Amino acid sequence: MANLRAFPFLPTFRDPAGSVELRSDGAYRSVHAPFDTEILSFLALPMASQLVADGRLVASEIVVTEDTESLVLRHPRVSFQSYPWEWPPALWLAAAELTLNLCRDLLKEGWLLKDATPLNVLFRGTRPVFVDVLSIERAAPNRPLWLAYGQFVRTFLLPMLAHSQLGWPLQVMLTRRDGYEPEQIFNALSWPARLRQPALSAVTLPSLLSGISSGSSSLASRTVSDPDVARQVILKTLRTLLDQMRKAAPSRRDSTWSDYVETANHYSDDDHGRKKAFVAKVLEACAPERVLDVGCNTGVYSMLAADAGAEVVAIDTDPEAVDRLATALKDAGRNILPLCVDLAHPTPATGWQNRECASFLGRCAGQFDTVMMLAVIHHLLLGSQIPLGRIAALASELTSRNLILEWVPPADPKFQEVLRGRGAIYAHITEAAFREAFARHFTVASEQTLANGRILFHFERG
Repeated sequence: MANLRAFPFLPTFRDPAGSVELRSDGAYRSVHAPFDTEILSFLALPMASQLVADGRLVASEIVVTEDTESLVLRHPRVSFQSYPWEWPPALWLAAAELTLNLCRDLLKEGWLLKDATPLNVLFRGTRPVFVDVLSIERAAPNRPLWLAYGQFVRTFLLPMLAHSQLGWPLQVMLTRRDGYEPEQIFNALSWPARLRQPALSAVTLPSLLSGISSGSSSLASRTVSDPDVARQVILKTLRTLLDQMRKAAPSRRDSTWSDYVETANHYSDDDHGRKKAFVAKVLEACAPERVLDVGCNTGVYSMLAADAGAEVVAIDTDPEAVDRLATALKDAGRNILPLCVDLAHPTPATGWQNRECASFLGRCAGQFDTVMMLAVIHHLLLGSQIPLGRIAALASELTSRNLILEWVPPADPKFQEVLRGRGAIYAHITEAAFREAFARHFTVASEQTLANGRILFHFERG
């Protein structure tokens, strides 16, 4: 199989103040004059050090180079880079809260965020960290307007509102870097929905007034005589946006898989216990550092891996299940990053020349010493029509050492459910064929057959 990472990423180029290049030992940021003086002034503040210590702002180290025209900062790389179009709603809200609360705290010290997009945020587990230090600038003391307001609404608030009110997937943001315009949401909402907050303020009024010259350039330059008044106006704006984001967040919804663990009737209590004991024993013996849990559902086995000391990236195709896991992990102290990713249709590389934002598989390259694929292989085989050999090959690319996998035999009711009467087409899928396909890449370290006929495997990469 070809290397998962086919092309190097482009250094960022959209911010005239500087650019970032990802390297193996960190993210290197070049800062052009005159912005270098301002960012050095901020980084010298006790507040900057405290934000880093609190985990809210990425650390910055000055790198001495021969280039005298640009300041170079080195930031530690967040262990696994994720993108907003992979986040469940709980992570979108967490990123929005960090952005607004960080802006609030900066403003109290005379600083501000000049832009506000989800792409400025990464996650350590479910804890957001702000990574774009060049978004921080001195606040104009007499200006009562937050210039990033419109960008926050387009890229944070309106996508969340469209998701909760209209069912538009957050994953659509892959192709909408600058979010939605209010008119796009307005045209899709019913009149009762248009008149409810936060749609009334964020969608309806801007849409109805869009044909009237707003004098936006004059608003941006408007000042007041009292700096404290200007600051209080912006603080109120930030509080209002925070309240609107929380109102726009969807309420808990049930889906096919969000209650899977509680409602699964194809496992006896004894089988459940044996499965958990097998996985826990393998994790204890392997002591993994980095785990990818494919088909994590609501995270029962992701939590086992985290409790064994691993950093976990947990992926599933069901946004509701992933969101439920993200909500459960809030303040739980477990290092688990839950993402909405379909391994059969993984996040592609995107952006300029498809090299601004890496593909999911590209980001996985060399990252995981252990992969878990529990009760998921039959979905790949039948639902996504991926041959056994290709699943085994990809699994061997994703893990450097261990694979914990659950084989679901053709007689299993869930296999039959996904088969949908296509037995003749998939008659070649047998346990023997499965073992042969995976034997090309792995050796069996241990296995256990459950009473329901499913087989748990601990594979070691050959």
